[in-house]
Amino acid sequence: MSLAKPKMRGLLASQITKNITVACILGVVSAVAWKYGVMEPRKKRYADFYKTYDAEADFERMRKLGLFQSCPADED
Repeated sequence: MSLAKPKMRGLLASQITKNITVACILGVVSAVAWKYGVMEPRKKRYADFYKTYDAEADFERMRKLGLFQSCPADED
């Protein structure tokens, strides 16, 4: 009983093809996982925040605290 002969001809090309295929598949899987695992929830949180956000009320709150140099703070 003898061992099978190792594949010597075209070994580098076949390994490169296999490695590129695996890398492309992992890249696509990672991109899809990032999009639906990170970006979509982030976009939803931003949308939920800006549904109830009142920029004018936030500006008035910061102005009353005296955070702006160009707007005087209320002297209560």
